Amino acid sequence: MSKKILQRTTTGVLSLAVLAGASIAPAYADNDTQSPKNVIVMIGDGMGYNHVANTNLYETGQSQYITEGEPGNVTEQDGEPVQAYEEFNHIGLATHSLDTMADGYEYDSAGAWGDFNWAKNTPTDSAAAGTAMATGTKVNNGALNVDPEGNELKTMSELAHETGRAAGVVSSVQYSHATPASYAVANPDRNAYQEIGASMIDAEYMDVVMGAGHPMYNDDGEEQSAAYDYISEESYNAVSQGNTDWDYMDSKGEFEALANGETTSDKVFGLAPVATTLQQNRSGDSEGTLPGEVPFNDTVPALDTMSEGALNVLGQDEDGFHLMIEGGAIDWTGHANETTRNIEETQEFNDAVDSVVDWVETNSSWDETLLVVTADHETGYLGGAEDDPNFTEMTGNAGELPTVGWSSGDHTNHLVPYFFKGAGSDAIMNSAVGTDDVRGDYIDNTTVANLFKDELWAEENDSEEPAEGDIPVEAEVEGLPDEGGDPEEPGSLVLSVSDGTATLGNQRNAGDRLRMTGTMPSVTVTDTRHEANGWAVAGQSSDLTAGDGTVSADHLGWVPNVADESQNPIPGSAIAGTMAGGEGLSLPQTLGEANTDNRVGSTELAADLNLEVPVDTEAGTYDGALSVSLFPVD
Repeated sequence: MSKKILQRTTTGVLSLAVLAGASIAPAYADNDTQSPKNVIVMIGDGMGYNHVANTNLYETGQSQYITEGEPGNVTEQDGEPVQAYEEFNHIGLATHSLDTMADGYEYDSAGAWGDFNWAKNTPTDSAAAGTAMATGTKVNNGALNVDPEGNELKTMSELAHETGRAAGVVSSVQYSHATPASYAVANPDRNAYQEIGASMIDAEYMDVVMGAGHPMYNDDGEEQSAAYDYISEESYNAVSQGNTDWDYMDSKGEFEALANGETTSDKVFGLAPVATTLQQNRSGDSEGTLPGEVPFNDTVPALDTMSEGALNVLGQDEDGFHLMIEGGAIDWTGHANETTRNIEETQEFNDAVDSVVDWVETNSSWDETLLVVTADHETGYLGGAEDDPNFTEMTGNAGELPTVGWSSGDHTNHLVPYFFKGAGSDAIMNSAVGTDDVRGDYIDNTTVANLFKDELWAEENDSEEPAEGDIPVEAEVEGLPDEGGDPEEPGSLVLSVSDGTATLGNQRNAGDRLRMTGTMPSVTVTDTRHEANGWAVAGQSSDLTAGDGTVSADHLGWVPNVADESQNPIPGSAIAGTMAGGEGLSLPQTLGEANTDNRVGSTELAADLNLEVPVDTEAGTYDGALSVSLFPVD
């Protein structure tokens, strides 16, 4: 990487590596390089692949994800999608915690499918799994956002707040339980429910908290003597009596009014009128019955209602939001090995997914919102038969309880599904860390949070320091003397570029060419000059080469953008040159410009790169250099 200063022209040049592989990669649906404005993460706690299949078999008599075979020779059956999220992009998720790794276990495909008992060894718990997903850092079981050295970790909710977004959590179990808490606060002990609950109420970066755990109701939604198990009496009194900045609600009607848009608020604490779970822990023996035959609690809001209400609150923030929605009691049915209530809870979660999809398509769009549907781990080792080392096939007919078996009362280390759709999808799909023999490519449970922290939601105007040996790019324009004839501080015009490599790797066929996409590191222009007419930034690329092979720079182009749209605008929106057979970036193309009205301050520029490669190009990694130059307009 090289940088140089050109005196008096206020022009800086930075070279960046541009890498492009010319081999064809599979195309995935709904991929988008755009950083999402909104992120909705839906976690079916304990919902492994076979939990999805269990519900699908009951609803349709068939499913994807069903496995069969002897250890070392397990295959996944074909099947048709049933749930809306099964049409999304899909990749597996590895769930191990620090405890798992300390015992010598990380995800291993041969181990997982070669030894039936492998998956039972030191599985993660929901606190460690939730922490990894919310912070990008692995911790020991039982810890919430606190590493082994006692350091508190930044959650996605906090990152959302730092980037101007709103944040919230919704759960079908106690609001202070491990998964909702992992997206909100830090505590070394996940079981310190009252302390955790108070911290969630005090967290300034939380705008929505909804869940069960009401001290005045039992598991059937009936009034009882106060039981302050999951919220302290002090916290309950403060929030319910209006002594906090939360708008409090605890009746089914209030949740429904918020979901229907009949009431509004910008900060809601919703305590469902039930003790531990919305439905799973209600009275009545469900063993052998069909879902719903034991009457549901009819005074308790449904998870989809709570989700819609939360979206109506958070969706008012013009800068976007982060929302975690948990179907928490799927996990409880796994621990209890309850087949019927597992179907009920998974259906409740699926209904919530459907309501979120409808909200996105009605109130937002897939161009600005990322929806993730996943699990933190699998619970109960659900399969075709109990303790069967041959991974026996799950079977069933529509409307009947499937033939299944439970092989554990705990969590397991098997991969869980990670479905996703919307803005930023290609960045996730291109982040696979391994390939499973049965489920295909997978990511780690830390992958996506780190993707947001390091790239997609990296803090605005926070350029990295130059690497060792680099020369910072800076140019100053002398100011005019003031009225007394004494020179004043002239201010400066500075170009800085965040370190990094622009890597083009997502590939699609485009006629007789191969189209590749990527994103270049951000370029920040800071203008503190007292008087000036503006500035402009242009960029140009060399050809890309690999040995004797060359891809001309006139096939490389960009779609410029500004990180903060309230800042200086960029010219046009067309891809420079490449897609129309033009000169592309072989000639200078404008990245951004400003005039006297909008030049002052810092403006972060970026661009989505696009490369068209003739299909006869030899496979390899092609290197080049992209330069950016800053020009004052005086």
